Amino acid sequence: LIAAVRQTPSIRVLEGYEAHDLIAEGKRVSGVRLERPEKLGHGTYQFVPASAVILATGGVGALFAVTTNPAYARGEAIAMAARAGAVIADPEFVQFHPTAIDVGIDPAPLATEALRGEGATLLNSDGERFMLRLDPRGELAPRDVVARGVYAELAAGRGAFLDCRTAIGARFDELYPTVAAHCRAAGIDPVRQLIPVAPAEHYHMGGIATDERGRTSVAGLWAVGEVASTGLHGANRLASNSLLEAVVLGARAAADIKSIIPLDRAGHFVVPQKIAGPKPVDMKARVRLITRLRNVMTTHAGVMRTGAGLKTALAALEVIGREGADDPLVANMVLTSRLIATAALKRKESRGGHYRSDYPAADPAQAKRTFISMRDLRDAPASAQVASSFA
Repeated sequence: LIAAVRQTPSIRVLEGYEAHDLIAEGKRVSGVRLERPEKLGHGTYQFVPASAVILATGGVGALFAVTTNPAYARGEAIAMAARAGAVIADPEFVQFHPTAIDVGIDPAPLATEALRGEGATLLNSDGERFMLRLDPRGELAPRDVVARGVYAELAAGRGAFLDCRTAIGARFDELYPTVAAHCRAAGIDPVRQLIPVAPAEHYHMGGIATDERGRTSVAGLWAVGEVASTGLHGANRLASNSLLEAVVLGARAAADIKSIIPLDRAGHFVVPQKIAGPKPVDMKARVRLITRLRNVMTTHAGVMRTGAGLKTALAALEVIGREGADDPLVANMVLTSRLIATAALKRKESRGGHYRSDYPAADPAQAKRTFISMRDLRDAPASAQVASSFA
């Protein structure tokens, strides 16, 4: 993909920039505010005008303490879109992969579920194959079920381990070289030893609400990929559907923009304009606040949720938001986290990637999508109001 981009004359790549906000004129997005860091904690803002803006920034994994996502998948574009007036859909539906290798690496390397498909089993420190008492399918139960089983063992202090010794054994390095390399780098021999695992945030089914062309509810703004929420994944994404969605919706968004943007405004590159710069950022404070946020989200808005825990999360996020108000990165992370926690508090049932231990059953009356906006956060900071539709 990178090679194809480099070889396409009509694509201009700006490197070394960070996007912090969208520029909106009236009810239309008209550009992107970028920051170009010049030295640690300092930079200059630049404004890039645009006839159309497509957000394709990935997921929200780095809002949680353990994730398989890269460090830059912080959900910032969801916050940027929400501030510009966009409707956010289904933010409470977060998928956790049950078997990230738990060795303190960030992002956490993945012990693919193909291992369990080969017959690998999950054990706790007592040697119990605990998934069998939770689901007759054992380790082959759906991801959310296995993730909750692993989470419960960790919460109980018994740990969770993937046992590949019998099912795969000496074939491990040949069949799963990437997983083997991660294990051996952490000092684990998967042929002879158990692999410690933990649930890790893996995919966000929610995001910026779009239609079948990638259009958001704000003129001039499109979204594709994991940052978008088309409704395709429902409450619990199936593996690889996300790749198909990105390919199809990416092409549709491009075609849609081509059909409505005048030719004299398409393909014209505007040199970024310098505008008022940001306040210097205290990098130590940033790291401290982000660590607190990730721990809050994992503890109270992660694999298993409760109403009390989600209210605790929202209160903690409010404090973090005040302390990090001058840091655009922290502010974006806090806003996206609030959208997730607020929608999770409103949905008093369990469905797909959203599990409330105080409401463990699915409620047929709630078998509908969530739509939430900045207005809902302002009107009800501790609960999300569900909108029936968006323009």
